[in-house]
Amino acid sequence: MTENIIVSVVIPIYNVSKWIDRGMEVILSQSLKDIEILLVDDGSTDDSAEKCRAWIEKDDRVRLISKENGGAGSARNAGIDEAKGRYVYFFDIDDIAKPNLLEYCSSKMDELQVDYMMFGFNMIEKGYVDSTVVCTHNEQIINNNSELKDAFIDQMLLCTGGNGFPWNKMYRLEFLNKHKLRFENQRIQQDEVFNLLVYRQLEKAYISSEVLYDYFIYSSGNTRSRFIPDRFDIYVSVREHFEDLFEYWHLKDNRVTHYLNNRFFDGVNQTLRFNMFHSKCDWDDERRKEELDRVMSHTFTLNAIDHVTMNFEESLFVGAYKAKSVMRIRFFNWLFDTLRKARHLFKK
Repeated sequence: MTENIIVSVVIPIYNVSKWIDRGMEVILSQSLKDIEILLVDDGSTDDSAEKCRAWIEKDDRVRLISKENGGAGSARNAGIDEAKGRYVYFFDIDDIAKPNLLEYCSSKMDELQVDYMMFGFNMIEKGYVDSTVVCTHNEQIINNNSELKDAFIDQMLLCTGGNGFPWNKMYRLEFLNKHKLRFENQRIQQDEVFNLLVYRQLEKAYISSEVLYDYFIYSSGNTRSRFIPDRFDIYVSVREHFEDLFEYWHLKDNRVTHYLNNRFFDGVNQTLRFNMFHSKCDWDDERRKEELDRVMSHTFTLNAIDHVTMNFEESLFVGAYKAKSVMRIRFFNWLFDTLRKARHLFKK
């Protein structure tokens, strides 16, 4: 094991056997050699652990941490707890990092003496026809939390991947430990909550315009396609974390209101249209009734629906018919589809 570890690469592993060899080749081919690779097996039920052990034999920079299944957030926490590097980088095993990613980020963070760095990526959706979107940022050095607040909306909130995702960011380990920053236990969107907690403490940061990562979206692994019993509660928790940060910053901006309400509306959509009627959802009709009532009576839901419909009416007033018509069509499509699926619940 290299004594002078610059970057600890933390990789959560859960039933990803088919991606492990390619992912490990990507990381071990990095131009920066003073690294450690922490493979955190999160209770895999396939042969992922065996494949990880094989890589330990090939390179002494690789370590395996085994734990009971708890989700990607808890796996990353286990990696942070064992990390020995100056910086921590979270890699997803089914993606591809540019060969200079670790060297470029760590040298930049050394040069600028920052605790956090964010960079651009390619978002590649795999399907019948592959599509690629380049997600990048405007270069910026942030010297204090007030400057971060001023940059947040344009550079992070409204920029794809700016707030969510940990793999287009690098963190100083000492900073994470000093502020006891760890992932929470949400099954989805725990990355975003983690970063919201980071931003509250962050003073020194660097945003790079470089594109250093290929992020692959596979429909079979999309979190929207999974049944998650507490999905709605997770959306509520994420919204509450946003509200906490904005209250701390005293940040008031119409763009924030618009973003949060439209996003929560989509969360309600996912909860009712797909999650509640998912093939793996074993709830009986009474349980579905309770969930429908709980979701539709929540303050965040009511505010989101009011916001979507109000924005439509305002858009007609200013003449922006086409764009806002799409919003209204989306709203009524969602409403009719949900009620169509749920109508049998009200016959009893």
